[in-house]
Amino acid sequence: MRNSYKREDVFVCRHESHRGFDHRVSAYHVLIEKRCMPHGCIDFVWKCKRLDRGGACPKGYRHVGNNCAQCRFYDEEKVQRRPACLLGEAAYRDFVQDCRDFDAWTERLRGRRVEVGGRITDLRPHLIREIDGRRSRLVLRGFLVRLERGYVGLEGVEDPLYVRIGRRAQQRARLARGDRIDCLAEVGLDRGRLVATGVRRLEVEERGGEAPAAWEAALLSRLDAVAVPDQPERCLRCSRGVLVDVRELGREQRRPRRELLCLEGIGRPEDCPYEALVGLNASCPAACGSPAPAR
Repeated sequence: MRNSYKREDVFVCRHESHRGFDHRVSAYHVLIEKRCMPHGCIDFVWKCKRLDRGGACPKGYRHVGNNCAQCRFYDEEKVQRRPACLLGEAAYRDFVQDCRDFDAWTERLRGRRVEVGGRITDLRPHLIREIDGRRSRLVLRGFLVRLERGYVGLEGVEDPLYVRIGRRAQQRARLARGDRIDCLAEVGLDRGRLVATGVRRLEVEERGGEAPAAWEAALLSRLDAVAVPDQPERCLRCSRGVLVDVRELGREQRRPRRELLCLEGIGRPEDCPYEALVGLNASCPAACGSPAPAR
């Protein structure tokens, strides 16, 4: 089974917010989250009649912002953008049918606890950003396990499959990268990803030999974590980059969103030495005096 909603070769969008991803967007973002196919979306670009002509702002501002709406020099432009489809007509019909088959499959799984398993390729802290007015906090909910070559029931899954486990489950199972696991869980979609929750009967079928993830290390990572703007590709690939859900308490959130955190505490990707240190330790672990960091 393939999750066609995660495909990034179906649509391209020239919206400024997608510039950091070379304007590649997932089918889930276009069809489910934004629902901007085929009508597109509308933006209002803020402008200033004086700044645009080289003049000075009466209030001393250099850029148009929230405080400018009542100014007589304020202007805005309505811009409509539409995602472009990269597939031919026949290929797009096949893609739509694949999405329907996937929807039918996930619907059959709804509310059922099924067998889930695969090999762990990544294991990171499961963090959630909670915002209450001006207050913000990071909550550690356990660990997020990523499985490759996984299965759900009797169906093999081509895409990564994620499993959420709590602190006690990790203390008992001591999971690490490279382990092969099997469990019973409920499987559903979380913003386009297949995620297994409510894990029962978690068993380790094969050990990969790496050190297990520790709760204490996850707590330290939470304290060091800083937000990384624009979600650069190198940080998304890095083992110390984590996408977290942002939840606004006390009011209905306008649109679901995620933010990228660096668990090394480095908010500027151009200043990050982590990948260089990983490569250095991997090439000469004995000379460096420490084992290579796990990726």
